Amino acid sequence: MSTSVITVRVDEKLKIEFEGIVNDLGLNMATAVTAFIKAVVREEGIPFELSRKRDSFYSPANMAALRESIGQHKRGEVITFSSVEELEAAAIKANELRKKEQGEYER
Repeated sequence: MSTSVITVRVDEKLKIEFEGIVNDLGLNMATAVTAFIKAVVREEGIPFELSRKRDSFYSPANMAALRESIGQHKRGEVITFSSVEELEAAAIKANELRKKEQGEYER
């Protein structure tokens, strides 16, 4: 297969930022541009986004919450229910207890 050279003029700062991102993704600029061109031809449009942004699932706050939940489970602090009905009954009981403690029931 023969190859062609494509020359593109872009702002120097944009080129540096692009090169940094594709390098973070394990690509070089030529491979990234070739992947883009192949995808555009295959899909007859721009079908994807390459991004080095992290998935919010792995954000520090979410990971801390997951570690805390795992810790609660290991310490036996997690309440489990065998059915939705059991969960609903516990919620009603907890709400009644809260109202009683806060003096919301009339005497």
